[in-house]
Amino acid sequence: MFKRILVSLDGSSFAERALPHAEKIARMFGSKIILLRVLETTGEINQPQAVDPLIWQIKKNQAEEYLKETANSVKKRISNKGADVEYDLLQGKPSENIITFAHNENIDLLVMCTHGWGGFSRWNLSSVTQKIINRIYLPVLLIRAYEESEAAETNISYRRILMPVDSSPRSECAFSAGIRFINGENEAAKTINAESKKEQVEPHLFLTTVIRPPEIPVPEPHAEDIRALVDQFMQVSKDAAQQYLNRIKSQLSVPSKIKIIEHHIISQALQRVVEEENIDLIIMCAHGYTGHYNYPYGSVAREMLEFGAKPILIIQDIPLCQVRSSDSEIAAQKTGSAIDDR
Repeated sequence: MFKRILVSLDGSSFAERALPHAEKIARMFGSKIILLRVLETTGEINQPQAVDPLIWQIKKNQAEEYLKETANSVKKRISNKGADVEYDLLQGKPSENIITFAHNENIDLLVMCTHGWGGFSRWNLSSVTQKIINRIYLPVLLIRAYEESEAAETNISYRRILMPVDSSPRSECAFSAGIRFINGENEAAKTINAESKKEQVEPHLFLTTVIRPPEIPVPEPHAEDIRALVDQFMQVSKDAAQQYLNRIKSQLSVPSKIKIIEHHIISQALQRVVEEENIDLIIMCAHGYTGHYNYPYGSVAREMLEFGAKPILIIQDIPLCQVRSSDSEIAAQKTGSAIDDR
């Protein structure tokens, strides 16, 4: 599934927090890891300045040495699993180069952190991360740089995986990834149990559906007959969701639990489950039954990406061949063509 994993680095300890996750997935899938760093050739944004050739060469050599050392370290940690590690250094705008590189190199998964060398801000995603996930249209594993963990942490586990579904075929596209992750955890658990003799939490999926009460165009308090209709609707919805999740659970080859929640806001309900169940990883499809091809993510996936507090793997269900250029991209292409013609 994930044969070629791209890890975006910028030399910061924040960005390096993505490495243990990429290494773990590489062990699970026997993947090749490609480390990529993009050097910007100008100073501040919108303030282009000449680059001193000597300073630039020193900076480039330092970046290459950093990538080489990092690649060797990663290779040592996963060498016994048959995985391979490469690295590449580019120059230019980070977001544009990372996206182009991922598409040209047939990357299956991008692993990156929410923040890089710029450090924390009041926003949960850095501007570079935001640009990349908006236009890459590939599976993305987003690691929270603001979690209380060390960059060099290697004891990564995905024993408790939340999988939100909404009964749509599109939301089910993430099941194969969830199954592979649990199987990978089971294999790792066998080794850990054999070495430590300690009982570990059984890896399992949390199949979760959030049922929203219907919107009623009548001011509250509602009449008794309206409340009765709402209660009837919610009961029918819960029964249908229970049947659906039971069927899915019976078809899965890994341990799983079912959780049905009533809430007006789906993302808030899912965040509550993450906290209550101490979830290690969220795996979900980019779109559900209301999603369409005009946007890279549905509203729930978008909110979980931007406001979540745990690592999240978004499986993109829109193929690159069906991605539509944004208005700004079309305008930029026209402007570039006009400049080229002069």
